[in-house]
Amino acid sequence: MAPEARAVALWHAQALLVWRTPEGGWPQVLLSAEQPLEEALSAALGPVWLLHDGGHLFGQAGLVHVQALGEGTPTGGGGWRAERPPPIPNVRRWQRPGWPATVNQLAGQLLQGTGVALDGAPHLQFASDLSATHLLATSQGRAWLKVSDSGREAALTTHLWARHPELLPPVLAADPARGALLTQDGGALLDGAAALDAWTEALTRLARFQRTADAGALAAAGAPALPLQQMTEQVDALLGDRAALRGWNLEPAVADALTAARPRLRAALRDLQLHGLPDLPAHGDAHPRNALHSAARGSVWFDWSEAASATHPFMDAGWFLAFALHPSRAALPVWQAHPDAAARMGAAYLRALDAADAAPLLWRALPLALLHRAAVYDATFRTWTGTVPGTRPNYVPYYLRQAARELQRLT
Repeated sequence: MAPEARAVALWHAQALLVWRTPEGGWPQVLLSAEQPLEEALSAALGPVWLLHDGGHLFGQAGLVHVQALGEGTPTGGGGWRAERPPPIPNVRRWQRPGWPATVNQLAGQLLQGTGVALDGAPHLQFASDLSATHLLATSQGRAWLKVSDSGREAALTTHLWARHPELLPPVLAADPARGALLTQDGGALLDGAAALDAWTEALTRLARFQRTADAGALAAAGAPALPLQQMTEQVDALLGDRAALRGWNLEPAVADALTAARPRLRAALRDLQLHGLPDLPAHGDAHPRNALHSAARGSVWFDWSEAASATHPFMDAGWFLAFALHPSRAALPVWQAHPDAAARMGAAYLRALDAADAAPLLWRALPLALLHRAAVYDATFRTWTGTVPGTRPNYVPYYLRQAARELQRLT
């Protein structure tokens, strides 16, 4: 695809003025889908901090907002002006001009009294309407500062660090009132690990958490209850709502396949209920890229923003296995090194959960876990409004498509 010119609002490093061309317009930058956005913008404008992509991720051509990180100026003439661009609708604080200085100050405040010092300015790693994650260099190595509009993840992670310190990266500081969580680096993403022990340790620790965590304390920290009976009803209602499926732009063939499978899905969910495993605490988004591995701490879990105080444990484990077994991940090092890794992962998890007799149900639960996630996200995002008009996170159709692909596990 040929690069396309996009208008960019370049904010001054002091965040009060914006750059205008001699004609009074916005600088234009050629952007291509193949080049990382911040890299392309910095190459054209000098070092910048990406505030808002103008819908670039969604294929839209809205005004991109960046803030200069130095005193350089674009080529082609123009100057700094006081005339500001139209405000971003529903703007998040990390998308506002001045955020680089604000997050630097926030990081310093969070580290006070920890014995850890910043070693340079924070670097934006990833941001969306939901949160912003920053990489920090500190006197004790890398750290991560995540900021969101909700303080739930900070509160939940603080609770987990106090009760289950082996389960997650060390927490340096948290401020739920400001939606801020600062943790030490926990290692490399699990999906890059070839050692099967790293994977089974992650699943074993997940199962132990499910069995031993205090559901009441998690609920008090903001974790919702998503019991199996409730989710059975939500899943069936979603699959029976063709208008909702069309609203998510789900392909008719996928919708037809899922609708036709409703009796089998209800039966599989009923089998889970009849087996008797209770609803338990859950990570809520337990896939291998939300787990880390290091020699120092073993396998740990992060991103507890979707933790639940009670749900069926196979909703975590089923999503983990469905993610790892997707055909696009056939080349993962663990599959190359251990052809029987999937079976051994499932067995290790079930042993730790003390549910070895439920192995057939675990593998049948892969499509159920995907549908569970689709129903949760449908409830969250069906009427959600963000900063890019007419767009919302596309989690629901993603999970529905994956669930349709996994329906053969129900036969």
